Amino acid sequence: MKIAALDFDGTLYHRREDGSHSFNQADLEAIRAWRDAGHMALIATGRSRSALAFAMPDTAAPDTATNATQPPLTVDYRVLSNGGSAASGDGAELIYAYPIDTAILEAAIDRFADVEGVAVFGTTIGPVDGVFTNTTDASDEFTAHFKEMTKADIDEHTFAVVPIWVPDDDALRAEVVTWAEQFGNVTVAQNQDYVDIMAAGRNKGTGIAELLAHIGIDRSDVELYTFGDSWNDLEMHRIADRSHAFPHSPDEVQAAVDEVVETVAEILSDYA
Repeated sequence: MKIAALDFDGTLYHRREDGSHSFNQADLEAIRAWRDAGHMALIATGRSRSALAFAMPDTAAPDTATNATQPPLTVDYRVLSNGGSAASGDGAELIYAYPIDTAILEAAIDRFADVEGVAVFGTTIGPVDGVFTNTTDASDEFTAHFKEMTKADIDEHTFAVVPIWVPDDDALRAEVVTWAEQFGNVTVAQNQDYVDIMAAGRNKGTGIAELLAHIGIDRSDVELYTFGDSWNDLEMHRIADRSHAFPHSPDEVQAAVDEVVETVAEILSDYA
């Protein structure tokens, strides 16, 4: 069996010069052909269940880069929240979930509520994600649909990730990483401008492995091809038979993969 594990943001879903986001038509066609050939495709993303659904509508949407109408991206499974949960291909059925200790979320709110240039979010295994504090004076498409929440709302939801957004300040982002790593019961991963905090042991690699176990597929029976552009993709790249990053990926990520490609479409058909 052949499986393509595909990161979402920066791999399939791209920010355009006008600030909008869209897919490359060729990538969608390549994934569709891959599945039509009998192979499996799954999304492995830091996004939550609802955040991925927000960016993957069920109906065709216009490609703002080409003005062409894009059919919906269809996959077999979704590994979400950097391996903190997984769902069926349409996102309707939750397969597993590893909630994070909400004390971590509360600590992040306390620590960064008054720090300029930082936003603290909480993403859940359910239909809504939350924004708790934001002193960045900016907004991001990734969190545009999030609901404003306070500490009083925390007990009403099951959180999988505490994403902390630090745009355009590498030094401050490094401070956030150091702060998060003080907790012994978490995994910390960087994804572009975000520092993601998950339950201990959760990453895209463990998430994919657990999904295969849940659906009854032995890893030894799989040829696994991974595509991902950022640091939070490293763990799934490590378990791949063939791994891929992109020219815009950080140097560390490019050095860790088997091949750097311009797009998913340029190489996926070669493996079919």
